[in-house]
Amino acid sequence: MAEEQEPTAEALKQRRKREKAAAKDAALGIEKFTVEVAGVFKPDLKKVMKDHGINNQQDIHQRLLMNLIAAGFDTQAKMLRCVTTPYAPSKKMSRRLYEEIERLESLTNDEE
Repeated sequence: MAEEQEPTAEALKQRRKREKAAAKDAALGIEKFTVEVAGVFKPDLKKVMKDHGINNQQDIHQRLLMNLIAAGFDTQAKMLRCVTTPYAPSKKMSRRLYEEIERLESLTNDEE
């Protein structure tokens, strides 16, 4: 069996530093909150940040959360509603979609 190695002096120093920082953050009520966002939003997020002089993603997320929490129920509902860009297919595309649906329905009817 391999012997268990003692941490180096530098490793102990770094651990004490992390523990001290964690204790300070806990005393201030700061906790780590990780947000994973689809990459497709990044260019738009960077543009909004640049337009409004925000240079830190953490800052923009905190502002959004503070505004959401401070808002009334109806405003929160509006803010949380998923906004999509309306898509109106052309007549040609619409016709092709209906033809494909009919084809698929006829295939499923044939299998029965």
